[in-house]
Amino acid sequence: MAELNPQPLPPRATVRVFVPTKVTYDLESMQKVTRSVLERLGCGQCHSGRILDFQTLDNFVVGENLDVREFPGMREF
Repeated sequence: MAELNPQPLPPRATVRVFVPTKVTYDLESMQKVTRSVLERLGCGQCHSGRILDFQTLDNFVVGENLDVREFPGMREF
């Protein structure tokens, strides 16, 4: 019977990336964003050891009369 390696796996760093919604539905744009983020992290070709957590920028404000509006300034960078 094989023994398990007693050493734990190294921790994986989670990197949050906030992206406008319209970019998340465009494959070419998402590939460009991913490549740019990886280059900033020091390796443009891979993200081993890191989890890229893409967050969309959908923010709304609800007024006292229950009207729902998009949060200003959050749609575009």
